[in-house]
Amino acid sequence: MIATKSSINIDLFLENCIEQKFPFALYKMPNTTQIKLIVSFDKSETRKKIDFDECGSGFVMAPYDKENELPYFYKNDFELDVQDFADIEVPEYLKDKFELSNNILSENFSLKAKNDPCDSLSHKKKVESVITCIQNGEAKKVVLSRKKHLGEIAENNLIKGFQNLSKSNPSGFVSLVNVPWKNQVWLGASPEILVSQDENGFFKTVSLAGTQSAFDKDGQEIRPIDALWSHKEIEEQAFVGRYIINCLKKIRVREFLEEGPKTIKAGNLLHLNTSYTIDTNEINFSNLSSVMLDLLHPTPAVCGMPKELAEGIIERVEDYDREFYSGYLGPVNIQNRSQLFVNIRTMKIENGQVYAFAGGGITEDSDPEKEWNETEIKLQTILKSFS
Repeated sequence: MIATKSSINIDLFLENCIEQKFPFALYKMPNTTQIKLIVSFDKSETRKKIDFDECGSGFVMAPYDKENELPYFYKNDFELDVQDFADIEVPEYLKDKFELSNNILSENFSLKAKNDPCDSLSHKKKVESVITCIQNGEAKKVVLSRKKHLGEIAENNLIKGFQNLSKSNPSGFVSLVNVPWKNQVWLGASPEILVSQDENGFFKTVSLAGTQSAFDKDGQEIRPIDALWSHKEIEEQAFVGRYIINCLKKIRVREFLEEGPKTIKAGNLLHLNTSYTIDTNEINFSNLSSVMLDLLHPTPAVCGMPKELAEGIIERVEDYDREFYSGYLGPVNIQNRSQLFVNIRTMKIENGQVYAFAGGGITEDSDPEKEWNETEIKLQTILKSFS
């Protein structure tokens, strides 16, 4: 018997999911137009350590603080390839289950900006404090971040925001994730793979650090091949690479392909990127992704080096809870592939209020003014989601 289907507007469908507290993730893979929707029918909080061999098919949303909070796992109860953003076909049983209503939605995704001075002086003082810690030998690198209250949502068509961000970040992992237990929706465009494993057993991770604008002072686009990098930025990126290699050494994996560093473009920014690829079949290490996920998160790209010391400085100096910012997210065991990304270039929508996050790697060569400017540039990425 063939199940009958009904047509419904996708933004209306997702709005109903939010209202009725169904977890979902809408996402676009990097450098593709492939967009997928995953919905879980389970409204209970499912939190667990991620083991790719055991957790089944679904979507992961993990916080930065892995010591005190486990990742959320969204079971893949309903999966859909989104071909266009006008209408989607849903089975009748699903339409009944969700009690779908026909609300009138906004056509745009816009922001009523808050007049928030976002004290640059305060952030620069924190950068100075971190530099002092590094000079005193407490750490080699610390990633200091900040949270900015952007304002409140004026028009709330989340699909439009997702489309805007996808257009401005074709090489990013663009995601829209409902976290109903916290009454939050997260929208972002991450440029950074944490771990991935494809259907052929190839594992991949990257070292991504160092940031500059993709445009020069005259507004002309800088080709990645023409980008110039300072000693501070090269060393910052190298910290992450060395950490990844040390993680591989810990588990006695010595056969890997290292490519880079090379300059990549991510939206309005340029980064230094080195990739590490391993054939898990060749080395007979099928659960490498799960083991490396546990070792890597949080990477030096979001906390620093040495990791434990850097985390201690962050806890002292930062004055907010990062929540899911600089955690990780992505699909697991979808079409025999798992791809998790670091949750940066992201914002949180909570009770109609919008908060964005940005950070930068601090070393002894850091300049507080430049570090402030770097966070401002990174915030521009997420602001491109608004109409």
